[in-house]
Amino acid sequence: MEIEEKILKLIKSRKKGILQSELWKKAEIDRRKCSRVVEKLEHEGKILREQETSKGTRTYRIRLAEKIEKEKVRDFKLLLVKDMFAPCTGCALECIPEQCMPLSEWVFHLIEEK
Repeated sequence: MEIEEKILKLIKSRKKGILQSELWKKAEIDRRKCSRVVEKLEHEGKILREQETSKGTRTYRIRLAEKIEKEKVRDFKLLLVKDMFAPCTGCALECIPEQCMPLSEWVFHLIEEK
């Protein structure tokens, strides 16, 4: 198995990704080679690295880019106020936002919630 495939498989096997400090050990390669492969995969857009501290040491959490995109699509919390969905989402009307009653009501509830 090619090392890139092995690394991608290890990343994919973890729901929340894997720490780079752990990845090179699991992949059974030295950390310099792991860093080069991770850089390449990140440049290709296959993975994302998020800086993290583990046991007082800076490292990166590595996750598949496609998983992160899917999670972002499912996160509607910012569009909800109480049980009211943002009225502009999917709206095809060409209105003036300052005069839109559903939007005004939604913003009012947003302010109330804070």
